[in-house]
Amino acid sequence: MSYSSKLTYKSILKCAKEEFLDKGFQKASMRKIAQRANVTTGAMYNYFKNKEILFDELVKKEANELIEHFKEEHDKCDKIKSYKDDNAYEEISSSTDSVLDYIYDNFEIIKLIVCCSQGTKYENFVEELIDIEELATRKTLIKSGFEIKPKDDFFIHVMASSGMYNTFEAVKHDLSKEDAMHYMNKIKHFYYAGWNEILDL
Repeated sequence: MSYSSKLTYKSILKCAKEEFLDKGFQKASMRKIAQRANVTTGAMYNYFKNKEILFDELVKKEANELIEHFKEEHDKCDKIKSYKDDNAYEEISSSTDSVLDYIYDNFEIIKLIVCCSQGTKYENFVEELIDIEELATRKTLIKSGFEIKPKDDFFIHVMASSGMYNTFEAVKHDLSKEDAMHYMNKIKHFYYAGWNEILDL
C-alpha cells in the first residue's frame, strides 16, 4: 500500500468511527463516511467492500484484546480461595481497575462495541463477558463454601450481568475516567459487602 493509500485508509477509518459513534452501525451511511473522508464512494469500496467489514476493521483488535484481558484478570482472581480471604477484595478490586484502565485507554472503540454495534457480530459482545463473569463467580462461590442450588442459578446470572452492565454504564454516559473510578469504587464495595452477607447466611 502506497503512502497516499495509507493516508486514505486511515482517513476512512477515522471518519467511519465518527459516523458510527454519531449514528450507530445500522443508521451509519457508507456514502456519508466517504463524504467525511473526502473520497468517492467507489474509491472507499476499494478499501472496504461493505459496512460490516469497515466496522470490523475498526473494532476487532480491541474487542479481542478486551476479551483476553478480562480472562487473564479472572485467571488471577481464580487464585482466591474464598470471598472472605483477607486479600480477596484487593485482588478483585485490582482486576476491576485493570479492566477499567483498558476500557478508558481505548474509550471510543469500546463505546463503538458496547453502544453502536447492533446489527454486527459484536452486538452480543457484553453477553460474552457476562458468560466469563458468571463462570468465575460460580467457581469463587463454590470455593467460598457456598452450595449452589438450581434455584440460585438465575440469581448468579443476574449478579454477573448487572456487574458487567454497571461497568459499561460509565461508557454509555461518557463519564470521565476519574468519575468512573469513583463510581466503580462504590459498586465494588456494594457487591463485595453483598456477597459476604450472602455467604454468612
